Amino acid sequence: MKEKAGCFVLINNVPKEGEDGYIAAEILKTYKDQHGIEQNFKFLKDPAIINGIFLKKVERIEVLGLILLLALLIWRLMERELRLYVKETGEELPGWNKGQTKRPTSFMLLTKFSRILVINCGGKRRLNRPLTEEQKKYLRALKIREDIFINPNSRGKLLL
Repeated sequence: MKEKAGCFVLINNVPKEGEDGYIAAEILKTYKDQHGIEQNFKFLKDPAIINGIFLKKVERIEVLGLILLLALLIWRLMERELRLYVKETGEELPGWNKGQTKRPTSFMLLTKFSRILVINCGGKRRLNRPLTEEQKKYLRALKIREDIFINPNSRGKLLL
């Protein structure tokens, strides 16, 4: 394999000195760390998502964009909270194939809850099945009470 010398040009307006100053290596690292965020934005550009949407009015397109960005923000915040929980407690969370993980994702979380249905019967809410230990661990990691699904008045109060 042949090695080639290269040049990466990154133009910025960050000062080199002072309280807000950064050295070039820090700026490059910060820029390259954005890859994870860009990966999350790719779902917004996915033809499977975009092709099925037909909006004529600019206002509706803007609102849809805002809703998608808010959804992405919540997605990233859930992931951050899960990983912070693992870091602070040292407790791994359920991952793929009955394994444990130190890097849980929001996608893992949502797949764990994909078969949960909230049933409204006679004015009472209940789940179609009891929560599993895996699901309870994820709720604890997010500091969300287990009755959030059946007791909407709890408003997702945090466990502290």
